[in-house]
Amino acid sequence: MLENQIVQKSSDISGINSNAEAHNVDAQNEVTGRVYFDPQQAIAEFEAESQTEKEVSITDARVATFIKNARVLMKHKEIPLAMSLLRQASNFDSRNPVTLDLLATCLERSSRVQEALIARKTLIEVDYGFESLYKYATSLYKLGRDQEALDKYYEALAVITEENDQLFEVYKNMGNIFVRQGDFDGAEEYYNKAYTMNSQSDVLLVNFGTLEVQRNDFDKSLFCFRKAVEINSNNDKAWVGLAMVHNQFGDNELAWANIETAIDINPQNRTAVHLAANWGLRDGKIQKAIEALQSYLASVEEDEDMSLVLINLFCTAGQVDKALLEMERVLLWNPNHTEVRNLKKKILQSQKAA
Repeated sequence: MLENQIVQKSSDISGINSNAEAHNVDAQNEVTGRVYFDPQQAIAEFEAESQTEKEVSITDARVATFIKNARVLMKHKEIPLAMSLLRQASNFDSRNPVTLDLLATCLERSSRVQEALIARKTLIEVDYGFESLYKYATSLYKLGRDQEALDKYYEALAVITEENDQLFEVYKNMGNIFVRQGDFDGAEEYYNKAYTMNSQSDVLLVNFGTLEVQRNDFDKSLFCFRKAVEINSNNDKAWVGLAMVHNQFGDNELAWANIETAIDINPQNRTAVHLAANWGLRDGKIQKAIEALQSYLASVEEDEDMSLVLINLFCTAGQVDKALLEMERVLLWNPNHTEVRNLKKKILQSQKAA
């Protein structure tokens, strides 16, 4: 499916994307630029929006009120308060599907994925169908329980009765699982299914590109990453993909330009920073690599492995004092890190001897 698109001109793709982006901007401005002068109008529009939620019969008025208020709080990102109301709703009806779905969503937004998984599993028992199975499978997928997720995605596809917007995510995630399992043909099959539903997904194109890298088809991967960047120039993973392919082709300068763009977009892109560190040593651009690592470590809570890379770069660059400072940070996280403690001891001894 994607192979048929390779002959398409870049200018044609850009034109399509420009029209789509213009339409999206207009739609966004229409929503975000709205100012209410009439409170009744605001209430009426909110009520109309609420009507789009899945209709489920809620016989207990108390539960209905808790759910309604929880939705308002979730909309305004007051997740702990919303969870409190949903737990109260559960006290009156512990198997209400709307309550379970909203509670699982709140738990996911709070990074309490294991608890969310329990709620999702219970939801399947009381509201068996595509939506519940899809959400449960996706929770398993995010936890890295690939085979279980794949089984539930298959089950969800078996019970689907009509076209659903979530099918794209199902196919894409199944493709990702097959890639991790080394089944590249299976991955291609499901990526193609997702592509027929949304050929303008830069995320999917990056996945396609990664698949072709693993197949050592760098021409195809280059096309995929380039198209992803044309669709979304802020996709840092697409820029990393381009950097890797250009590096494979021996174009180091272009590879560096790509990796620097990725880091500018997202300083927390670990793959990009790690590549910069490796290439910095190889190409004599150690200071660039150091700056990338410092920026990365300043934005993440803790990454011991990347701190060790930075220590190595500092030592290579002769910046011993900075290396010692970074060692202190590692030892604060892990006082029993023997390798770092021994290296620190050797450096201090050599400084005394000098």
